[in-house]
Amino acid sequence: MRLLLISHFFPPESRAGTENYTFGIAKALQARGHDVLVLCASDWIRGDAYWNGVSADVVDGVSVRRAQINWQKAQNPNRALYISPQATAWVTDILAEYQPDMVHITSAYALGVGILDAVYQAGIPLAVTLTDFWFLCPRTILLRGDGTLCDGRTTPWECQQCLLADSGVYKQTERFLPDTVRRKLWQTIGAYPFWARQPGARGLALDMDERKTLAARAMLLPDRILSPSRFVQQMVAQAGLSDRVAHLPHGHELSWLQEYKGKTPSKVIRFGFMGQVQQQKGVHVLVEAFCEADLRDQAHLDIWGDLEQSPAYVRRVRRLSAGNEFVQLRGRFPRADIAQVLADIDVLVVPSVWYENAPLVIHEAFATQTPIIATNLGGMAELVQHERNGLLFELNDSTDLAHQLRRMVDEPALRRRLSENAPTVKTTDEEVDELESIYGAILCERNAVRL
Repeated sequence: MRLLLISHFFPPESRAGTENYTFGIAKALQARGHDVLVLCASDWIRGDAYWNGVSADVVDGVSVRRAQINWQKAQNPNRALYISPQATAWVTDILAEYQPDMVHITSAYALGVGILDAVYQAGIPLAVTLTDFWFLCPRTILLRGDGTLCDGRTTPWECQQCLLADSGVYKQTERFLPDTVRRKLWQTIGAYPFWARQPGARGLALDMDERKTLAARAMLLPDRILSPSRFVQQMVAQAGLSDRVAHLPHGHELSWLQEYKGKTPSKVIRFGFMGQVQQQKGVHVLVEAFCEADLRDQAHLDIWGDLEQSPAYVRRVRRLSAGNEFVQLRGRFPRADIAQVLADIDVLVVPSVWYENAPLVIHEAFATQTPIIATNLGGMAELVQHERNGLLFELNDSTDLAHQLRRMVDEPALRRRLSENAPTVKTTDEEVDELESIYGAILCERNAVRL
C-alpha cells in the first residue's frame, strides 16, 4: 500500500509527541512493506519569504519532504495560520505525483485545513488523528491567554479576544473603546493583510469566523477521525465539531526498553519532569510544590527539556528554584538516552496546566514501572488512576502537589504498589495492526461505493 503521512513537523528537526508518534507509525508501516512518504513543514519561522521551497531527506529509512515555510512572511500571516493556498497546492501536486492509496494526517496546523480538501478533491481515502485541539482552538491547547481553561464551545469573538490577550495594542483599545466598536475594529484589521502583518496583530488578529467555518467543513471530509484519548473525543463532540471521532489509543515505540536495566541506586527519591519547559506544562507549579514540600536531603528534582525554546519562562523557573540546590535544570537529552534518564527517575511528575491528550511521557514511565504524579485533568486523569498506578493533584494547586510529593517520600509501600500496578503499554506494532485494519476497511467501503 502506498501511504502518505502528513504532520506539522518531523524528526530529527522536532521531537515532540506528535512528531515522535508519526515517526513511529511511519517506520512500522515501512517495515511491513508499505511504501511510506511523510510531508511536513520545516521550522516554520525561517526564510526570506513565506514559501522557500521544499527539501527532501530520508530519516531511518522513511522518505520525508519538508516545506520550508516562514508563516510570518505570508501576505496575510494570520490567515496562513489556518489555511495556506501554497501548502494546499503543494499537497495537491504530491498527491498527483505519488498517487497514494491512503492519506493519514496526524496534524494540520503548519500546513492548514486546505490539505484535507486537497485529499478530498483528489478522491483519496483519508484518516485524521487528533493529536491536539487545533481544529477547535488556534492556540491548540484550549488554554486562554489569561491561563484559564476553555471548553471549546466559544463564539468567534471569544476566540479572537483570547488570542488578542497577548497584544499590547489590543489592551490599549480595550481601555477606551466599547466592545462592539473594538470587535469591528479587530475584524477589519484581521481582514486586511497590511494591518494583519503589523506588531500587535500578526499571529493574533485572525478571521475567527472564517477559521471556525473552514475547520468545521474540514472535519466532514475524512473517512475516519481518530483520537488517542476519550477525553479529546468527548470535547470535540461536545463542541459540536464532530460526533464521528473514534477512540484509538496510541501505540509506542519501545525498542529503547532493551537498554533499560531498572532504577539506578539512590539514597534519595528522585523526582523528574520530562518535556517542554513551557508555561502550559506547569513546571512552575512543580518547582513551587517541591520547594514547599521542603524535603531537603530526602529528594531531588531533575527537570529535563529544552531550556532555549522559552527563555523568559525558563528564567522564571530558575527564579522559583533559586537557593534550592536540590532542583536541577538538566536541559535536553538525545532520544537514545531515554532509558538512562528514566533509570534515574524514581517518580515522574506531569504537572500540566492544560488538558493534554495522551502524553507520551506517561506511557514511557509506565513502560518502566515508574510511579507518576499528574494533574487531575484531561488525558492525564484518563491514564493515571489515583492510588492505583499513580497519584493525582488538583490543577495549579502547588500545596496539593507538595502533599503528593511528600507521600512518595514517606510511603515506600505506596511507591511499590503504584509501580507494580503500572499498566502494560501498547506498542506501535499493535497500533499499526489496528491502522492496517482501519485502512483496509476504508478502502473496502470506497470500493463498495464504486460498485
